[in-house]
Amino acid sequence: MQRVLSSDLWKTVTAQAKKAKHRQAAIAYVTEDYLNLRSGDVLVVDASEATIRSGGTDANLLNEVHQRGVQLYDCPDLHAKVMLLDDVAVVGSANMFQSSGSLVEAAIITDQSSIVSGVASFIEQLKRNPMRLTSDKIAELCKIEVIRRGGFKGAAQGNLKNPVKRLGNQTWLIGVHDLVRESPADEQRKIAQAASKLEVEEHELSWLRWKADSKFARECRAGDQLIQIWTRAGAKRLIVCPAVPVLLKQKSATWTRFYLGSPSKRQQELPLGRFKRLLEDLDYPKRIGPSIAQLVQPEMADAILKAWKAAVKSS
Repeated sequence: MQRVLSSDLWKTVTAQAKKAKHRQAAIAYVTEDYLNLRSGDVLVVDASEATIRSGGTDANLLNEVHQRGVQLYDCPDLHAKVMLLDDVAVVGSANMFQSSGSLVEAAIITDQSSIVSGVASFIEQLKRNPMRLTSDKIAELCKIEVIRRGGFKGAAQGNLKNPVKRLGNQTWLIGVHDLVRESPADEQRKIAQAASKLEVEEHELSWLRWKADSKFARECRAGDQLIQIWTRAGAKRLIVCPAVPVLLKQKSATWTRFYLGSPSKRQQELPLGRFKRLLEDLDYPKRIGPSIAQLVQPEMADAILKAWKAAVKSS
């Protein structure tokens, strides 16, 4: 799926959000909940005092969705309008604002995995820098007198350094295997730090470790996606895991760790033999095996993922 939306933007997005199991969004100005946000969802907004006072973001609405269990974050100077609805991304111009329906807006909605990976990483990076909106903070925002004067200026520009690093949009095909030894104490501390940044329990983290001096460790970035040929401990055959986004890259002198998102619910693992036949049908130019780290050209990556979906659907 890949479409440009305009007059049907919020109608289409609202319908997609209703079907999704999990919704994440970074939208600068919010006075309406067109996503029907629920417990466990994520919303990053500009909830600065200036924006609340001028009516750009509605503190009472923030309080309402917070009561539902939505994770809220304040990012002053935010101007993005991106959403992640399971494995569908929306990138465009529209705020969740009452007047959005009367403005000329545009957005692209896509399930192209490289875009989905980039949006997932973008939102994760925003979450690590703004302030988490607690009940007490939201109560303070609700006390601010709103003075609408035909528009709002938002937060003062240039106060904050952009928290998002340059996002990757590449696809890598890599061989991985289970570690047979427990990570030493210093690495366990780094894993704990990553869990804290990503706001998940350590046992829920999916990560891989790579030698720091390798090309893959140097060039792979948050926002890239990985297709993994996985050698499971004790397993007789290799499997290939669906593409997942890199959410966080963590460097040390010896190792570089990559923390990964979850695979699409619509994709399944493939046996290595079947994956090789899929690549042969696409005239993939390189040999593959359990010890590779290959950068896949964008057109080929899209073709692989399209053929993968077709293979799973036909099985």
